[in-house]
Amino acid sequence: MTVTFESAALREYQEATQYSEERFGLGRDFVAAVQVALETISSDPERFQPIGHEIRIFRMKRFPYYLFYHFAAAAGSVTIYAVAHHKKQNDYWRGRLGS
Repeated sequence: MTVTFESAALREYQEATQYSEERFGLGRDFVAAVQVALETISSDPERFQPIGHEIRIFRMKRFPYYLFYHFAAAAGSVTIYAVAHHKKQNDYWRGRLGS
C-alpha cells in the first residue's frame, strides 16, 4: 500500500510536529503516533468512518488531530489530504481534493 501526503497536508504534519516539540517536547512522540496511524490505515483503509465522497477520517488517540484521507482501491494507494487539529473548521481542506 502506497501512502502519500498532499503537499498542504505534509506542511500541516510538519507544523504539528514542530508545535508538539516546541510546546510540549513531544515532537518525536507525535511523529511516532502518525506513523502508527499510517500503518493502521494502510492495513485496513476501509475500516474508518467515511465522511463524504470517498474521504475517510482517522482520529488520533493521544494527540488532538485527525487524518483525512482518500483510499484508491484500484491503485492500492492512500492520499492524506489533511492533518487537522480537532478544533479547526472541519471542511477547510476540501479544496485540496482536486490537486
